[in-house]
Amino acid sequence: MAAELRRTDAKAFFANERTFLHWMSTSVTIGGIAAALSGIAGQAHRHWGDDFIERAVITRVISLSMLGMAIVMAMWAGYNFQRRAAFLEAKLDGPYDSRYLPVLLTTVMMISMAVVFGGALIRLTDPTAV
Repeated sequence: MAAELRRTDAKAFFANERTFLHWMSTSVTIGGIAAALSGIAGQAHRHWGDDFIERAVITRVISLSMLGMAIVMAMWAGYNFQRRAAFLEAKLDGPYDSRYLPVLLTTVMMISMAVVFGGALIRLTDPTAV
């Protein structure tokens, strides 16, 4: 028995493109935040002296991890876009979902926010902190 040809809606191609653009937008936003954090850390270290070296290093580590995440996200979005487009052109049944990128993104962002929140709490409770 011959395999029945399926028709792929044009909406599916546009949905794939729209998903790709949303992931790229998120990637650019996270990369912009990371670049701003890196710039603030360098500025603080140069103008406020050696008292802020430790905080500047922590801020740079957070910003580099966020920048790395933005790069990985952009690459993964491009890969998923191409993979889904190939599935759609071949009229295959997927899988069309992305299971790893959202989990990775959430984990990195939660760790980054926890470090920032912890630093803010330490600074708030430390009477010698400036």
